[in-house]
Amino acid sequence: MTTVPVNSGPRRAGFDYLLIAVFLLLLGAPALDKIFHLDQSRAAGENRLPVPPPDAAELRAGHVQKYLAAGEAYFNDHFGFRNQMIRWFQNWKLGLFHDRSVYKVIVGPNRWLFIGEERMVEHFLGIAKFTPAELSAWQKLLERRRDWLAAHGIKYLFVVPPDKQDIYPEELPAWLRNAVPAGRETKLDQFVKFMREHSTVEIVDLRAALLDGKKTAPTYLQNDTHWNMFGGFLACQQVIGVLENQLPNLPPLRAEDFAWTNAPMVGGDLAKMLGTDAPEKNNFKFIAQPSVSLPVVHETTNLVSNWDPHKSCAVSDNAASLTESAMVFHDSFGMFWRPVLGCCFKRVWFVADNREFNPRAVLENHPGVVINEILERYFNNADPVQLMAHDGLP
Repeated sequence: MTTVPVNSGPRRAGFDYLLIAVFLLLLGAPALDKIFHLDQSRAAGENRLPVPPPDAAELRAGHVQKYLAAGEAYFNDHFGFRNQMIRWFQNWKLGLFHDRSVYKVIVGPNRWLFIGEERMVEHFLGIAKFTPAELSAWQKLLERRRDWLAAHGIKYLFVVPPDKQDIYPEELPAWLRNAVPAGRETKLDQFVKFMREHSTVEIVDLRAALLDGKKTAPTYLQNDTHWNMFGGFLACQQVIGVLENQLPNLPPLRAEDFAWTNAPMVGGDLAKMLGTDAPEKNNFKFIAQPSVSLPVVHETTNLVSNWDPHKSCAVSDNAASLTESAMVFHDSFGMFWRPVLGCCFKRVWFVADNREFNPRAVLENHPGVVINEILERYFNNADPVQLMAHDGLP
C-alpha cells in the first residue's frame, strides 16, 4: 500500500509560498507605512499626547538605558498602521463580540452613547447617596461663597447641568431602564431638596428646562457626553431668567433672536472612546439676527486658575450699551455658554475649572455676579471640604 505524503505537490508548495509572502508583507507593513504614510485613518481618541522622540542628549550623556526606553515608548506610539489596527480592534470587539466593558461607554438600543465611568450606574439609579454631613458641607461651602461675595456687593449663583441620562433615560439600554427603583432619589435630588429646605443660596436646577426643550429639538449630542448648542442656550436662558430677580437690568435671552441650523458632524468624545466615526445628527449652530449684538470672545492671560494654571480663560466683551458683568467658573459644559451668555452682559470673564472660586480674580474685576457651574457627575464626586479649603475665604 502506497502512502502519498500530505505536503507533496505543487499546490501545497504554492500555498506555502503565499503564506510566506503574506507573512513578510505584514512584517514589513509598519515600515512601509512609516516611509510612505499609507495609513490615512484618523488617530484614535486616547486623551493624551503621543510620546515625543527620544532625546539624543541622553545618549550623549551616557544614559543609554534611558534613551532606549524612551525610544521604545516612542515606537509604541508611532509604528506604522497603528491607528488602523486600533480601529479594527475596537470595531471587531464591539461588532463581533458585543464587548463594550473595556470602553466604559454604555450603548443604548438606538446607538445613543452614555459615559459609564465615575459610578454612573449607581448615581443614575439613586443607589449612591450623600450623607447628612456631606449635604451640610455643601451648604456651608456655598453659603460661605455667597456671603463673602455679598459683603463685596456681588451676587452668586450655583448651577448643576444634568447628565445626559437624566434628560434622555429612554435612550438607555433596557437593563438599566428596568433597574430604576420606585421613588428613586439621586444625589442631585437630595441636594436640591436639602438646599431649598435649609438655605437661601440660589440654586439653578436645569432639568425641567432641558426636558421641556427636547420637545422642540434635541438638547444633547448622541455620541458625546455634552449638551449641544441648543441645550447650552436653554441653560443660559434659564440662568438669565433666575438672575433677573437679582439684576433687574439684564435683558432677556430670546430664542427668536437667533436662527438655528442643524449642522451634522461625525464623532464625539464617547464615539472616540469606541474608536468610531459615528455620524452626529444632534449638532446645531446658530446665527444671530441683525438686531442682536453678539459678544466678542477672546482668550486672556490676565486670569489664572488656582487649581490648574493651564486651564483656558476667556473674556466676552459686548459693544452694546449693557451695564452688568459676570464671572463664570465652569467645566466643558460652560464652554457652550461663551458665545451667547455675553449677549446679556457688558463683559463676562470665563475660567474653565468647575472647582474654582478665585477671590483674587473676583476682587480685581468686581463682576456683578459670580456663577459656579459644575456638571452633575463631577458634582456627585466632588469633595466640598476640599473645595472650601482651596477657596481660602475667611
